Amino acid sequence: MKKITLLGFGASALVLLTLTACGGSTAASQESVSAQASETAAATPTPAKQYTNEELVGLAGQVKEADGTSRAVVSGQELAAQYEPVLVLKKATIEPSECANLGTLGVYEPIDGATSAGTTRSKTGAFITSLALTSGVEAGKLQASLDKSESQIEACKKVTLSAEGDTMTLTTEKIDGVGNVPGTVAMKTLMVMPDGKAGAIYSAHAIKDGILIFATASSNDAASGGPEAAGALMDQAAALIK
Repeated sequence: MKKITLLGFGASALVLLTLTACGGSTAASQESVSAQASETAAATPTPAKQYTNEELVGLAGQVKEADGTSRAVVSGQELAAQYEPVLVLKKATIEPSECANLGTLGVYEPIDGATSAGTTRSKTGAFITSLALTSGVEAGKLQASLDKSESQIEACKKVTLSAEGDTMTLTTEKIDGVGNVPGTVAMKTLMVMPDGKAGAIYSAHAIKDGILIFATASSNDAASGGPEAAGALMDQAAALIK
């Protein structure tokens, strides 16, 4: 029974990351929140502004699908909770051990004391995509989070997860061409299951005017267009931050 644990957990994670969207689009009634956020931003024209949860919700609510509708928005614990099924993989033996947070799998990592909001995971073409915005702390904490993500590209370029004789592999590389936000750090992770099934996860991070932007796009390994899907979210978010 234990022998299938990694297969079961891994299959669940692969389905969540590459096949299953949580929530959906909504014709958002975010106008009042967005207007309030815009007024506040105009009254405090400082590059290092620390945004409240409400302001981040207002920004995330303006992200549009191709048909012009807005995505459903979550904040705080609800944002992080979307990825809890993936974190069950931590029950495996993970090598190198410094990669045990599974950050290369495109899992949102909260920052202590920060505010946050983002979109529910939604289907965009062949990809499941998501966006997270983090603020409310000094710029150094946002930069430290981005630097940690960048360092993991090299430190975690090859990760193995093992349990009862089964092994999954995660192979990560740095990539370019994910949106046009200056200073973007982007990566691609290929997740290969013990039975050979695979998924590709593209993730990107960038800081603009006191907000850490994080976008992901995931699908099966044969799908093309992941960098473009994640990049479109990065660019939309950056354009909304005035």
